[in-house]
Amino acid sequence: MKKAVLVFAALAAMVGCSKVAEPTLTVSTNALLVSAAGGTSSFEISSNTNWMISTDSQSWYTVSVSSGSGNATVIVEVDPYTESKARSGEITVFGPNVREVIGIAQTSPVAPAKVSNEYVVPAAGGTVFIPVPAGYDYDYNWDETWIWITKTKEGLELNVDEFRTDEDEYRTAVIRANFGSNILVEATIKQSWRNVEPGELLIEEIYFTGTAIEGGFASEDEYFKLTNNSDHTIYADRTVLVFNYIQGDKSEVGAYYEYPELEDALAVTTMYAIPGSGKDHPVEPGKSLIIAIHAQDFSAENPGAIDLSHADFEFYDENENYPDTDNPDVANMDIWFKQSRTITLLNRHGLASYAIVSVPKNEDAASIMENRHWSGTYYFHFDEWNFDFEIADDDAWLIPGDWVLDAVNGSIQDSFYRNPWGAAFDAGWTHAAEYFGDMERFGKSVRRKVQDGKLVDSNNSTNDFIHGTTPSLKK
Repeated sequence: MKKAVLVFAALAAMVGCSKVAEPTLTVSTNALLVSAAGGTSSFEISSNTNWMISTDSQSWYTVSVSSGSGNATVIVEVDPYTESKARSGEITVFGPNVREVIGIAQTSPVAPAKVSNEYVVPAAGGTVFIPVPAGYDYDYNWDETWIWITKTKEGLELNVDEFRTDEDEYRTAVIRANFGSNILVEATIKQSWRNVEPGELLIEEIYFTGTAIEGGFASEDEYFKLTNNSDHTIYADRTVLVFNYIQGDKSEVGAYYEYPELEDALAVTTMYAIPGSGKDHPVEPGKSLIIAIHAQDFSAENPGAIDLSHADFEFYDENENYPDTDNPDVANMDIWFKQSRTITLLNRHGLASYAIVSVPKNEDAASIMENRHWSGTYYFHFDEWNFDFEIADDDAWLIPGDWVLDAVNGSIQDSFYRNPWGAAFDAGWTHAAEYFGDMERFGKSVRRKVQDGKLVDSNNSTNDFIHGTTPSLKK
């Protein structure tokens, strides 16, 4: 109060003792409304005296002048605003015995439409970043203790714990970024029971024909190429490579088999698993694993054949009567079950379908063999002859569709009858041979197409694969 008295005394002193007109002071508006974006506003002062301006100690706006005399334009600079409730203040213009108050208010930002996203996290856990629209001072909430959250200006950084589950199930959490009563972002975190999701690890290539040698035979330089088609590192541990049981082709004389219909399952025989306990075999985005039937340098004896001695894994079948050759520098696939009583080889004509599956932690070779037999009757048809057969207990097992990561059907061009696995797994099929005994098939593989730097995966091998082409490992 003393300060105001002194100010008015000073103003009175300026006037002096002579008789002057009564002081007047008016402003062009008594209310300024500014948007959340901030910026500049202004008002006019009309006066015949000296005046001063006070701004109620608020720091979110400033005035261009603090004192003056006579008429003036005052510019008000306002900061951007990010909170959910409007804010206000007062600007006071005063002189000797005159006073005007201008209210200033700034609106809160208008919340955009809610953004909803889902993020899938592998069982091993990991990090997720959830972007939040800029320009909003948000808070957040979530409903699970297995997620740790750090708030940043740009969004929420999540650290997700490992999911220790034995079942083929997911766990979920919902995280919301809130702006007052509005939800800016609603993110569902879906953590998988496995470390690889369908479509992330793909069968890029199958080389089953081998490289031709004299006498109508071929080298056993056969391999699978599995590739990470995602944008993050995945872990291939316990990914199981399975071979089909159902014969989907017609023979050269037109004979064929008819099998019971399967609902969301694969009927399989041979099963080989990539070893590891969870994080032993990381595969970076775009990188591949080579699984050789025999990890040997076949080019040493057959020029033009492929050197597979540096493969990532190999099939090694210990057998007293038909000894296999082990490459000690290449990890062996774990044999869960193999149909062959000798050494596993691929069908040289391509009359086979293959899939890679992820198996829950509570399942292994023993549990599958014990609990997942495929039983039923299948039929052999040839002209007027029809015979029925029972599926033997130790011949075929059913792999649930939820376990399947990728599947590729194979056949021969002029012998295709039906896909051994349904459209839910592969709606098409691929081939390297045109007909039975096609000698031109040797040295050819089936390879997935590439588009925009990614493997093509429309769940239809007829469209997704190059049929009968040069193997990618061929020099």
